[in-house]
Amino acid sequence: MIVSRFAPSPTGYLHLGNARTAIFSYLFARHHGGKFILRIEDTDKERSSKEFEEMLLKDLEWLGIEWDELYRQSERFDIYREYVQKLLESGWAYPCICTPEELEEERKRAEEKGIPYRYSGKCRHLTLEEAKRKGLPYTIRFRVPEGEVITFEDLVKGPISISADDFGDFVIVRSDGTPVYNFVVVVDDALMGVSHVIRGEDHIPNTPKQILIYRALGFEIPKFAHLPVILGPDRSKLSKRHGAVSVKNYREEGFLPEAMFNYLCLLGWSPPEEGREIYSKEELIKIFDLKDINSSPAVFDVQKLRWMNGVYIREVLSIDKLANYLAPFLREAGYEFEEAYLKKVLEKARDAFETFSEAVEKLKPFFVDEVVYSEEAKAVLENQTAVQVLNYVLLKLEEGELNAQRIKEIAKLAQRELGIKPKDFWHTLRASLTGELEGVGVDVICDVVPKERIIKRIRRVLTVF
Repeated sequence: MIVSRFAPSPTGYLHLGNARTAIFSYLFARHHGGKFILRIEDTDKERSSKEFEEMLLKDLEWLGIEWDELYRQSERFDIYREYVQKLLESGWAYPCICTPEELEEERKRAEEKGIPYRYSGKCRHLTLEEAKRKGLPYTIRFRVPEGEVITFEDLVKGPISISADDFGDFVIVRSDGTPVYNFVVVVDDALMGVSHVIRGEDHIPNTPKQILIYRALGFEIPKFAHLPVILGPDRSKLSKRHGAVSVKNYREEGFLPEAMFNYLCLLGWSPPEEGREIYSKEELIKIFDLKDINSSPAVFDVQKLRWMNGVYIREVLSIDKLANYLAPFLREAGYEFEEAYLKKVLEKARDAFETFSEAVEKLKPFFVDEVVYSEEAKAVLENQTAVQVLNYVLLKLEEGELNAQRIKEIAKLAQRELGIKPKDFWHTLRASLTGELEGVGVDVICDVVPKERIIKRIRRVLTVF
């Protein structure tokens, strides 16, 4: 059975790179009808927090990633102790009483010689009983076979070989008794039946260490797939200097989970159908294959993400779903509205924005009672022509209903009867109804906003200016 997992640490918000890893692992498991596990790696007591864990779960749920099982490493310490004991008894692990100062001295000597640091192995002869008798703090180290080259077939990168001499005996339990990542990840993956470990390429140096532990404990070694890094537009590793890098930032800015899921899939993975970019989650599950992951880095382009988000808003989502997503953003901005009215607005103006935070500003003319006039709008409204235009519109609005077609008819009549240019009519009306000279079409506003509110705004301009 195919089993994949996503194993984040709750030490910060979900980064876009980690979100992509979660998506790829999820898609791989679902494509093969397998199991997808979420494991919270919270053994770092100082940096892990419940707040980050809750936000992590919220972001994954927002993206539409469902897990079959959920584990927390902090609840599995008894299991880890059992397997540490097995390694000690079999001779694969030993206690180390070297102090931080002694280890730092070793590092300095290696630096002076210009060679990579690896532990000298001075405590290799020590037994657990001897370490306890000395009454000194001790770590537990894994005994690495000298001179061995560990080779594995990476499903993305191809064959990789790393010499054990490059890293030497490494710590698997800290002096405070807490187990270290490279050890617990092996125990967890083995006991949870993980068949494929899909993670970032920054974990490649950890893989040979983990393979040695798998062998020492008699566990079956899973297949590994290491994903390329995500770069910023300047082709350096994606970081905060490139703007928002956490899923939370984009969620709060009003990006759609469907668009984010779709876009992150295309960072480093090539779908079989060339030229197509918009896919539902269900479609991605059907076609996702690890062999289509590129081994070279992917470049994150926020403008491309905005474009894709706009496509989902304009063409993919139903009005009902779009309204459900957008409503909280509008209400947070203080707008009051009925659900039916919001849907009417979206039917006419869903092409006016690419994110929901942008929609709050772009759709303001549909929801506010009084508009705020920009300096450019004031300059238009203070002109004598504006008074003519607005009085003429008020006169015509006394007759019948107001809609897009009717306001266009009034515009033509005004041009002919008042002798004004089309630009003067539309700029005046836009400035009076929105307070700006750009934005959603005036005909669209007149098609949706109730006539009495249109009249109220025009009369206010005639009073103020």
